[in-house]
Amino acid sequence: MRKLKRPGIGVVVLIGLLVGSGVAWASEVAAEPEETDAEQTPNTLFNFGYDIINRVLAWNLTALDWLYDCSLENGPLTATYGEPTDEGVIPVNNLQDEAGVVSFPDRPEEELAEGLEPAGAPVVYNGADGECGLSGGEVSGPEGQVNHGMFMRLFNSLYDGAGRGCVVRYLAQSDLGKGEQQVKAGEDPDFESVLADDTGVIDFTSIETDCEKADKATDNGEDGNDEANGRPDHAGKPDNAGEPDSPGKSGSAPGHNN
Repeated sequence: MRKLKRPGIGVVVLIGLLVGSGVAWASEVAAEPEETDAEQTPNTLFNFGYDIINRVLAWNLTALDWLYDCSLENGPLTATYGEPTDEGVIPVNNLQDEAGVVSFPDRPEEELAEGLEPAGAPVVYNGADGECGLSGGEVSGPEGQVNHGMFMRLFNSLYDGAGRGCVVRYLAQSDLGKGEQQVKAGEDPDFESVLADDTGVIDFTSIETDCEKADKATDNGEDGNDEANGRPDHAGKPDNAGEPDSPGKSGSAPGHNN
């Protein structure tokens, strides 16, 4: 196993998303008509995090009525990567916290989608193809540059599954690729792309959002563009995560589908 690479840039913690100040948000809500409970209920969990040393952005999408709560908000985690595919998808084969194990609690029956039986026990992280599996790709341009646009380009090129338009705005509003995370072309000539069994540290952000309204808009004949791609149909291990239909375009790359 190779040691963590140490390029000439500092390690920083991924800055959390700021979608407006709490005061502005509260004022906006007060001025708008009250929504129904169904409209206010999140249904999709979006996890994403960046390994600044290996330049790997990893993510998944899961449904909030799936068997397990796949939230990743317990501090920086050590990721072990698998072999990158020819299309550039990098699976996360293992995750560890300070105790050595990352596990996900099972949901009670009353929180599950209709027809699902409770799992009865938590599950440990068991690879990109397992429950709550993660994968992603390297954020690097042709000349080694890293900026906010490269993050957006990577996500849109590798993930074309359900819910993309619903969650991509959170990446767009984030500080990914800005500040100390930004690398100019040719600035770090010693950088080496991740290989199988390399390890890195990722600090994840977990966001609960409502992607169901986007599905309804499409069903009603409204604009069905990338801003309204809907929620994941379900959460579970990905059937074809990391296996894009063609280079730069995937049917359901990093994410969580059953």
